[in-house]
Amino acid sequence: MWEIEYSQEVKFYFLDNHPYTFELLVKIEELRHIPEGVPPENHIELEPGYHLWTVLDHQVLYERDEKRLTVWAVKPLE
Repeated sequence: MWEIEYSQEVKFYFLDNHPYTFELLVKIEELRHIPEGVPPENHIELEPGYHLWTVLDHQVLYERDEKRLTVWAVKPLE
């Protein structure tokens, strides 16, 4: 199981936009249970270890290392 960390920017985004972003937060947390730490669709690897995932009308930029997923940015598509 992966550990998930959030940048300060992402933490504030979820706090400022709650409850509207709750589903998105749940989707991100589900990554911890995926063995590879990579969603099955709408995902590209930008460079080794850095991933961009389009989910629920947002783009999620995260880094994957040995045990941890670090979410660096969450931006709405609009």
